[in-house]
Amino acid sequence: MSLIEVAGILKEKSKDEIIEDFLELYRENERLKKTKEALEKELRKYKNPNTPPSANQHLKPAYSKAIEVKSHKRGAPAGHAGKTKPKIETLNERHIFGKECPQCLSKNFNVVGQKFQQQEEIPPDIQPEAVNITRDICQCNNCQLKFLARDEQTPLQGKFGIHLMVLVIFLKFIVRGVLRKTASFLEASFALKLAPASVQAIIERAAEAGEKEYENLKNKIKLAKLLYIDETSFSVLGKNWWVWVFRSDTDMLLVIRSSRGNNVLEEILGKDYAGIVVCDCWRAYDFLSNALLQRCWAHLLRKSKVFESVAGRHFHKKISALFDEIVKFNSTEKSEKQRLRKYTQMTKKLQKITNHYSRYEECKAVVKYIDFHIDSWFTCIKIAEVQPTNNYAEQAIRETVLVRKIIGAFRSVEGTKTYETLASLIATWQLQKCDIKKELTRMLSANLC
Repeated sequence: MSLIEVAGILKEKSKDEIIEDFLELYRENERLKKTKEALEKELRKYKNPNTPPSANQHLKPAYSKAIEVKSHKRGAPAGHAGKTKPKIETLNERHIFGKECPQCLSKNFNVVGQKFQQQEEIPPDIQPEAVNITRDICQCNNCQLKFLARDEQTPLQGKFGIHLMVLVIFLKFIVRGVLRKTASFLEASFALKLAPASVQAIIERAAEAGEKEYENLKNKIKLAKLLYIDETSFSVLGKNWWVWVFRSDTDMLLVIRSSRGNNVLEEILGKDYAGIVVCDCWRAYDFLSNALLQRCWAHLLRKSKVFESVAGRHFHKKISALFDEIVKFNSTEKSEKQRLRKYTQMTKKLQKITNHYSRYEECKAVVKYIDFHIDSWFTCIKIAEVQPTNNYAEQAIRETVLVRKIIGAFRSVEGTKTYETLASLIATWQLQKCDIKKELTRMLSANLC
């Protein structure tokens, strides 16, 4: 609508009518502002620098526009193993004889051939086996010590055996089953009636059996030369606690604490930890004054990606180009001298970029974010095998995020101890590509039997 048309409409209205229209528009504008603020606040839960793009699959295209996608046959790539299993050598056989024609129900037919196939099946009724245990009470003739006879498969206490405990732990931690559904599954599949409290008691006993290995895992993490560390919130008894993950090349440790501060780092790593740490820019990591820090480029790129101004978009483009340069440089073997020289060059280049864009209001926060840790953005250039992003830690903590979505919160502090112990051991065994069933059986047998 043009100004002339607006003027014509206003001429037809009285002064009071114009004021009333203005007030109505003003109130409507204020209402829309509040709605916009509320929607933006809700959106920030899903789109923010601390949320990886993988968490918002619905907010991004199926593929990048920068990637040229050619038409091709859909399906698994060439060389994929497929779903066909090799045949198993067995003496079990079943011959299915023809009975009648399925169309006319006639019994007058001839066998003109045979079709061979192999199937794997489980028994229809798998039920637990109750065993009455008798232990010898012995007394040593040398030192007069009285002791109970032991084997490697029967726990000294409790009503449940090792294999049943392993199954319960699998359902809880691998399948992510909640207590009530785990109990229902055991009853439906194995005719084993357990209360949810009994399931929890089995898990707690398993965690107690794993305490020694959990403490050994803490010591290994403390001695690791390279660590990827991250943290995420988790409600405990209605209060905000934090799950910390410490990942090395071979081990993974989870600890759940009420603090997100540097006291957790001091507890796990000590004051004098002098290894390499890949992390985000959370201020608690500044406590590691003796360590070499590599700040996460994924967090930085997500922060700069939201810029809308021309200067902001150019700033993001410059930072993205530096990240691409890191990836290209680390794609080939380099000498220590080459790495040190490149580290100095890249740090100066980043400093020059931040100096230029510090004049723009929109860029100031990210410039400050970079400058505060200016010596920690190219540790991955200086030292080989260090990643420029903290993706390893974010991948490690993703399982806990899924558990948080399922259970919502821990109902006791003891529950956090149980979870961190078993989750750490299972995650470490998975990282080491061990047989989890064998490792659980070994651990439970060694500590309970």
